Amino acid sequence: MSNPHDSHTHDAPDLPEPPHLKNLRRLVTLLTVTMIAGMAAIFVLMAIRLNSPPTPQLPERITLPDGTNPTAFAQTPQYIAITTPTQVLIYSADGKALKQTITLD
Repeated sequence: MSNPHDSHTHDAPDLPEPPHLKNLRRLVTLLTVTMIAGMAAIFVLMAIRLNSPPTPQLPERITLPDGTNPTAFAQTPQYIAITTPTQVLIYSADGKALKQTITLD
């Protein structure tokens, strides 16, 4: 014998979905997609960064000429360049030997 209060025997009529509920569902879906894309981007950037070659080591100390006021520093695997307002000083990669001095105009 069936129970009249049993929800399995009586299907609820199909009611239209309220517009605000439809918008909420779209927003949640959009947020989910955005979070997945963001996590994927983080993993890709970490993989790229961890697989990149190591940066050159900085020397512990570089001795500059007296009265030098350094304004910029650049380093490559072959040399170190230190810029002052009037000169560019080129040092060896280990920073121990001054290789060249370029005077700026």
